[in-house]
Parts: sequence; structure tokens; C-alpha cells
Amino acid sequence: MIIEKSQSKIENLMKGKTKNPKLKTLHKLAIGLNMTVSELLNFPEMNESTFDDE
Repeated sequence: MIIEKSQSKIENLMKGKTKNPKLKTLHKLAIGLNMTVSELLNFPEMNESTFDDE
């Protein structure tokens, strides 16, 4: 079930259905891609963000 939710979130991002994803979602996606949020967004200032689940 969790994988299905994650997959639908990614599909919605790719299709442009999600216009304003949560930062935590982007963080999880970046980790899944073995990169930082900064690398994912090409936005260096995001490297300073932290999350409770780290």
C-alpha cells in the first residue's frame, strides 16, 4: 500500500497533476534517487533543510 501511494505521488508529479509538492515528499524522492533535495531541484539553499525522519 505504501509503495502504491508513493508511486501515485511520483506519477502525479511527473504528469504535472501535483503543482506544489511538499518538501518532505521531494526529500523522500531525492533519497530514493540517491541525491540531495538541492541536486534534485538544482537549488543549493535547500541543503540546509532538515527533517524529523532523518
